[in-house]
Amino acid sequence: MMMLGGIASPSPFPCVFSALSIVITLVVALPSVVDAYPAVPDIPLAEIMFGPYNKDMVDIMGRGGGGGANLEGVERRTASQFVAGTGENGETVGGENDDFCFISHGCWGGKPPQLSGQQDVSSLISQLLTKSNEDTSSNSEHIRFIVAAGDNFYKHGVRDKYDDRFFTTFESFYDGRNATQRVPWLVALGNHDYYGNWWAQVNYTYATKEQEKYKHLWHHLTTSDVVVSGRWYMPYPYYAIKVSTDMVVVVIDTVLLHRCANSMESCWDGGKQKQIVENWLLHTYANVPYKVVVGHYPVLANGPHENFPWLQEWLIPLMEKSCASVYIHADNHYLQVSKKGYQYYANSGGGAGLRLHFPLKHKSWTKEESIFHAVEYGVMLHCKKDGRITHRVLDRKGKELFRFTSWDENDAPALQQCLARLRAENYNAADTNDSCPLFTFGPLFMIFLVVVLLSMQRRNRIRPRRYA
Repeated sequence: MMMLGGIASPSPFPCVFSALSIVITLVVALPSVVDAYPAVPDIPLAEIMFGPYNKDMVDIMGRGGGGGANLEGVERRTASQFVAGTGENGETVGGENDDFCFISHGCWGGKPPQLSGQQDVSSLISQLLTKSNEDTSSNSEHIRFIVAAGDNFYKHGVRDKYDDRFFTTFESFYDGRNATQRVPWLVALGNHDYYGNWWAQVNYTYATKEQEKYKHLWHHLTTSDVVVSGRWYMPYPYYAIKVSTDMVVVVIDTVLLHRCANSMESCWDGGKQKQIVENWLLHTYANVPYKVVVGHYPVLANGPHENFPWLQEWLIPLMEKSCASVYIHADNHYLQVSKKGYQYYANSGGGAGLRLHFPLKHKSWTKEESIFHAVEYGVMLHCKKDGRITHRVLDRKGKELFRFTSWDENDAPALQQCLARLRAENYNAADTNDSCPLFTFGPLFMIFLVVVLLSMQRRNRIRPRRYA
């Protein structure tokens, strides 16, 4: 047994051969990631970096089939095929002391020419990435990925997967032309994305397979030989991906949830998302201590955008029951932190794609759960180290405005108990499911036996009449 977040988990030794195949795969794939910018693989950067923690991704890379290996296949896949799974019995590969940081921001998709605020935010992200790579003395400060919490393309989304907004708003403006800047972006959909072709944002995840076509289409924008960086990752409008042995990021589509809450006619997945997300948080990743949920709509923000009751009534209890650490969202154009129970709700909407919201004016309110609020552009920097997650709220120039900690000495005991309970429930459910055939076989066999005996008795009654 090994300890994962203070909870015993199955030994990883059965996955030795699987881990070996992962290493071989990464040895082949990673040189193309760390070399000069033109060497871009045909699969998303996230599937290379996080392959060791996600069995399905490793299968994709190893076999060269499914997932990112087949661009056209993206059109036909369903949510269940994007569950980034662990090994058998929930075990994972990788080290336990796997500390790192990630950046979050939302409402970031400004149309050129971008606001000065967004230029500052873009420069800040670049500086944070550069610094994290230059400081080799502390691996815990290394930035592993970026979360983009929706409204990726103001004001009306994109036309298709070849729309040059992917270049002018993302590839060029948040430049990933060198290894220092090239980290995966885990992207969520926002309401402005739904005004356009939101499925095009899903398909752009695998745009690296059409590098030459994009180069031709965008030749008027750049002379670079490589225009698609492979950083964009949105394999489905809602998805789950493990980013380390002990952290999973669950991205939800709150705009779709809103549609489903209002009318099933516009609920294109038939309302399946809630059940799928609940299964991820309560079962598939029950053993993972650090659960980060990402969406666009708020639940405990200070306005002016509404905290939808249907989202509050579903997500807040789910966050508590699943022992999640933080819900990162946007929609409101400012920076705010709320806390309810042992969970934090971070409004990281300072991406500066549009102008700031001033929530204390007009149609606004102040939530009692709010512990910090600044009408500023900026980002949040989340760092996992020594069994806790420290979250820093930074303004557009990098000044720290606020700091809060998940799994600190006050909350950790309760979260550990929560995880122990969740894990026990899953083991009990597994035992019950395993024993179900034994319990159901007996009654079914008895029914079958009674039917046979009655049939034989009836035949014996009828037979004399036939031979009379």
